[in-house]
Amino acid sequence: MAFNEMNIEDMLCDMYDIRKMAKFTTFDQSPKDSDGSIFTIKDCIDNVIEQLEDHAERNNIEVT
Repeated sequence: MAFNEMNIEDMLCDMYDIRKMAKFTTFDQSPKDSDGSIFTIKDCIDNVIEQLEDHAERNNIEVT
């Protein structure tokens, strides 16, 4: 499935909201899994946001 401009903007908007609520509830500091990982939910959320932002920039998609 190819991402279009609207998909990227919607996904980023959702991820920004998720990041905000995860931080508000301190859920973002929880481990990403129960396997003893050093990575947190915040790390995963930030990674997804960075990947989407990079994709938008490479494809000249303006995110508002």
